[in-house]
Amino acid sequence: MRFRLVVDGEPHEIEANRGAKGIRVRVDGAEYRGQVRRSGEMFLVRIGPKRHRVRFEAREAWIDEARYPVAISGIQDERGPRSEAGPSGGTSLQVRAPMPGRVVRVFAMAGMRVKRGQTLVVLEAMKMQNEISAPRDGTVREVAVVEGESITADRLVVVLDAR
Repeated sequence: MRFRLVVDGEPHEIEANRGAKGIRVRVDGAEYRGQVRRSGEMFLVRIGPKRHRVRFEAREAWIDEARYPVAISGIQDERGPRSEAGPSGGTSLQVRAPMPGRVVRVFAMAGMRVKRGQTLVVLEAMKMQNEISAPRDGTVREVAVVEGESITADRLVVVLDAR
């Protein structure tokens, strides 16, 4: 599974795979191996000799009783990006902001056909411009942001009807 995780405003690219001996997680290219076990509402995580208690509440992660604001986007697994049925019975994809920031450019327009990887919106966050791209080919059904608007992490940016 691959996704983008934003913790305290810092984006990270994550890849996690479960195997017979536990999990393998890549965080921005660095690899970690460990074990995860669920205990009620909490996850018990062991990475090497370190053990952590992790629980999630809304858009926050509590790790060993320290609170971290988090946002997850761009989830991909063996079945591809997360989606839902659109009004025409096709697949509808919600493209969300990976982090808070200011919309500096909107390239997408309703009805526009886009290719996977094509830039939909440019978001300025932490003095850097980040391109939010189409996760697959499709047609833009809705653009939910305007240039100059400040948005939060995980805010809906564009809705695509996938081909």
